Amino acid sequence: MNDAKLKHQSLIFGSLFFLLLIILAILNRSVNMPMQTDWHKNINSEMRVIMSEFKNDNLYIGFEINLSDNTYTYWSNPGDSGIEPDIKISTNNAINYEVQWPLPEMIKDQYGTNYGYYGNVVIPIKISLSDTRENIDLYLSYNLGVCNSICIPIDGKIKIPMLDSQDYYSNKSNRGIQEALKNTPFYRDDGINFINAARLQQSNNSEIINLRFSKPVRKIYPMTTKNFFLSDIEDIKDSYINYNFLLTRKMKTEKISSEIFSVVILNDKEFFIEDFIID
Repeated sequence: MNDAKLKHQSLIFGSLFFLLLIILAILNRSVNMPMQTDWHKNINSEMRVIMSEFKNDNLYIGFEINLSDNTYTYWSNPGDSGIEPDIKISTNNAINYEVQWPLPEMIKDQYGTNYGYYGNVVIPIKISLSDTRENIDLYLSYNLGVCNSICIPIDGKIKIPMLDSQDYYSNKSNRGIQEALKNTPFYRDDGINFINAARLQQSNNSEIINLRFSKPVRKIYPMTTKNFFLSDIEDIKDSYINYNFLLTRKMKTEKISSEIFSVVILNDKEFFIEDFIID
């Protein structure tokens, strides 16, 4: 009887010990997950990926770019003469991601109007993990333009070790990503529109989109579209009650009547995205 009891206790202790090893392995795997990658040097720049921020049930990582003095890189819409950036996330696990672009600066020179960033910028990327709780490797691939005395296209790939668990990152926080999200334009949630008219006009064989606002705006940045390109042709002023963009059709046969355009509007207190269609 005693031998049987001892054998039974031994099996219980053995099972508990095995379970403890599994728990410790999981905890150790989580503890060892890095919260940033190493810096990757490139021409007039260095890049890394930082983790993480959890906001409104969404997980964000950050693509941090540190630029040399007097060097800039481009926004999602690079402008008249810029290099359009391309940032992609890839992995063996199925994930969804969306690159969020913080507010850029307007850069006007002899080549036209461009939009970009100087100094240090963090570009938030919203990702959805598969929640397998396994160690995974994400890869961030980038193609960017960096400009100093000349503009140069650069590219690279950064390996990002992560734990495939939304819960693990839900209590993590990163100030750099927080600040970048605060500086990222989104749609208004109050239903107020600043654009009250959008008209297509002809001028010297060119097509001009004229926007009229319900109240003065300080700046306006056009976002990228698939079929059209909007080029800023306004002089710099303190504020605008209307604004003109030169319209270029990427294909001459493209119809504009049903196209939805998006712009970032800045006034003295806020910035936000607003859509419009031609009246």
